[in-house]
Amino acid sequence: MKKPLIGITTGLFTVETGVFAGMERVYVNRDYVDAVERAGGIPLLLPPLEDEEAQTHFAALCDGFLFSGGIDVNPLLYGRDPHAALGNVNTHWDRAELALLGRVLNTDKPILAVCRGHQLLNVACGGTLYQDLSEMPQPVFRHSQLANRADRIHTVRIVTDSLLGDIFGDTLFVNSFHHQTLWEVGKGLRVTARSGDGVIEAVEMESKPFVVGVQWHPEMLLTASGDMLPLFERFVQTAGRA
Repeated sequence: MKKPLIGITTGLFTVETGVFAGMERVYVNRDYVDAVERAGGIPLLLPPLEDEEAQTHFAALCDGFLFSGGIDVNPLLYGRDPHAALGNVNTHWDRAELALLGRVLNTDKPILAVCRGHQLLNVACGGTLYQDLSEMPQPVFRHSQLANRADRIHTVRIVTDSLLGDIFGDTLFVNSFHHQTLWEVGKGLRVTARSGDGVIEAVEMESKPFVVGVQWHPEMLLTASGDMLPLFERFVQTAGRA
């Protein structure tokens, strides 16, 4: 059986110093590429293009889609004004990925959405975000770690009758690199994991074969341990059947 083609969304950043200062680059962390390859897929990097024809080709070409992490989501896209703690945003990037998400969600092709991707998945389904954890009504612990990317800093409790529960059981120790999180959950999404302070750590769309959003970074954890590999393997295997 041929290896499935996995589209990985990429981000944008502007070079700040050196001979290329001021130039905008398209990028994604290599950990995502390595995770897909290790799980048996062929990674294909997708630039953030708003062009409808490009979006249609992306959606048709790839067997599965990994929506990667990155900067904050523009709150105007879910009907909110900016919080004082809102970080850097790029509306073009947001719109490109939301358009692609919309097209893929109209198919049964699998989606794995990580951190920013998890938040965008919620917005694409009509949900909203806390623009900073300080907006939450209850006290929360630190979710933007200073430790190494593969260090685990908190526990996640998983709903056992879920895809993540089937893969991992009811408990995980995860890393954490975010200050925004899901607020109102989008239509069709089910919360399947939370941290001990109530922050939503995962959602799934049960009407689809595999649509999973996670707030932690499994691709980073995979650099030091193989216990996140089953998540990527399930994702890639589902793509192979799409």
